[in-house]
Amino acid sequence: MTNNLELFRVPEKIYLKKGSLPVALRELKEVYNRKNVLILVSDLLHHEKAVQQITDRLHEMQINYAVSEWHDGRAFAPDCVLVYGGDADFASASKIVAGLAEKPYYITVPAYLGTYAHVMPLPDERFPDMTIVDIDMMQWNSNIVKSALTAALSALASEKATEYSDSMAVKAIQILLNAPECSAEQLANAGTLAGCALSNAHAVKQQFSGHEAICAEKLGMKTELLLEKLKAVAFNF
Repeated sequence: MTNNLELFRVPEKIYLKKGSLPVALRELKEVYNRKNVLILVSDLLHHEKAVQQITDRLHEMQINYAVSEWHDGRAFAPDCVLVYGGDADFASASKIVAGLAEKPYYITVPAYLGTYAHVMPLPDERFPDMTIVDIDMMQWNSNIVKSALTAALSALASEKATEYSDSMAVKAIQILLNAPECSAEQLANAGTLAGCALSNAHAVKQQFSGHEAICAEKLGMKTELLLEKLKAVAFNF
């Protein structure tokens, strides 16, 4: 079996530009001929306007869709599953997607700046087929930014880190440590970099030791105490 030292893996396609959602979704009809899209969202009321941007595009393309808060999707028989949300949402939805027998096309769309789990693999080790990092679809949440910093630090702390994952983790840390001064695009990219670093710095099962987790959590969640030290790590790695 190929291990993380032999292969660097990310989603097949990552759209990174503001306003890229319509362009990316157009591929569902023009490239992949998808007919039934299941949209999973944790809090439909909170994200109603953003989800409407997705459903409006699907409606224009005459693609059937259903919007659900964590429905298993089997009754709808989707050939594409689109997950919109934050890190915890992708973790929950990934189990649903992995459990579908037909293995539908899998799209992730982060709802918050700094989200990182949208580029992480499913429990069966399959990565998203497409992820759409469009800041027009994303909101600010300071806790999400802290979680992204934790993820980047976890990647750096891993014994299975590589020069590739380290470079992404360091760049993410550089941005996230200066989050208040950064643009929305920078924060969105930093979360994506942190997720790519994390998924490639650990074993295939995406697990790391308790020592690494505790260390990274303390560094990531208490940056006010260790800001100068973390800056030294990021800028002088």
